[in-house]
Amino acid sequence: MTTTRSTLILFDIDGTLIHSGRAGLRGMNAAFRRLHGLSGALDMVRFAGRTDRAIVGDVFRQFGLPAGDDEVYRLRDAYVEDLRVEIARPGEGAIGVLPGVADLLDALSADPDVQVGLLSGNFAGGAAIKLGHYGLWSRFPFGAFGDDHADRRALVPVACAAAGASGCPVPPPDRICVIGDTPLDVDCARAHGVRALGVATGPFAVGDLADAGAHLAVPTLADTARIVRWLLE
Repeated sequence: MTTTRSTLILFDIDGTLIHSGRAGLRGMNAAFRRLHGLSGALDMVRFAGRTDRAIVGDVFRQFGLPAGDDEVYRLRDAYVEDLRVEIARPGEGAIGVLPGVADLLDALSADPDVQVGLLSGNFAGGAAIKLGHYGLWSRFPFGAFGDDHADRRALVPVACAAAGASGCPVPPPDRICVIGDTPLDVDCARAHGVRALGVATGPFAVGDLADAGAHLAVPTLADTARIVRWLLE
């Protein structure tokens, strides 16, 4: 079902909703060390804005390891086990829910015509651990994850299908928005003609996100009134 008033907001996780103190990186390195005897497996891999599936595939290829689905899923399951340990450790740098996130989610959930979901490169199990640790997992009834595809662009239709399967109306593209902290979040939105809101709480500045094509780029999600107004305009 599609309605013209409905709005679908899809959130990235790391650098957008939370900082986990690099728990994901530590957990992934631990899984590669445990299964394959590799130390610092992700040291030479780009990961900002990319899917976990793509990152794992890069490491397999770098070290000449088989990279079929079975190998990826075995690594994923080991990673989820290690992440449960790492998420509880002190970590590095800023840790926790990012500025404005709770207020923005509260404001959006108060509008019956707005649905929120996830569009994340995280494996689904990793997303559940990270967001569960910070009390946010229950705020998102559906999503698209790194299990679904290696290419982040492919996750927009997956997220829309997940919204529809959960009973949420799927609006036209101009009523869908991806919120993320990297140019790849912006790119995946624009590839499907949906709106992109870039937030500079990750590794990229406001100018970087604007240059990548974000329809709106903000320093944080703390200006709730302005952001909600823009999302619903």
